[in-house]
Amino acid sequence: MAPIISLLLSAGPSIIRMFGKAKGGKAETVAEEVASFIDGNNGKPTQAQMQDMVKNLDPEVMKDLEIGLAQIAAEREKNHLEHDLGMHQAQQTTLQSVDIKGIRPEIANRHSWFTCLYLFMFEGAAAFDYGSGANWEVATLIAAPTLAWFGFRTWDKFSKQGASL
Repeated sequence: MAPIISLLLSAGPSIIRMFGKAKGGKAETVAEEVASFIDGNNGKPTQAQMQDMVKNLDPEVMKDLEIGLAQIAAEREKNHLEHDLGMHQAQQTTLQSVDIKGIRPEIANRHSWFTCLYLFMFEGAAAFDYGSGANWEVATLIAAPTLAWFGFRTWDKFSKQGASL
């Protein structure tokens, strides 16, 4: 009894109605009744309410409904996994087609030049009484890729305790 109830609650009223219309006849009537019951409880009936409602319905039709909803759930899961696999394959193709070995060092190098340029410009302006000089927060933000590339993010790497704290 519990698998059909969890399938009904996870599928939702629209899929139950769609399945019932596809089957037609008595299955359509039962599916509409179940979907209306779920809608009537704001889409969140309790397990006990669902059990009471399912007990009163034709077991043969409920078995067909359970099998159909299980197939729909399996198809959804299959589509989700195929999508994830496709995304992974596309990512791997992109990574393999582009030379990424030099990208991060290039970004770090560029940001080190930007940091130097920022510091010299703003400190030079402050030397001639234009502004208050470079802001260390902004300088650190500009230098962050360089600092990360050169291992600043692992400052505790060589401490006595190690990085296992």
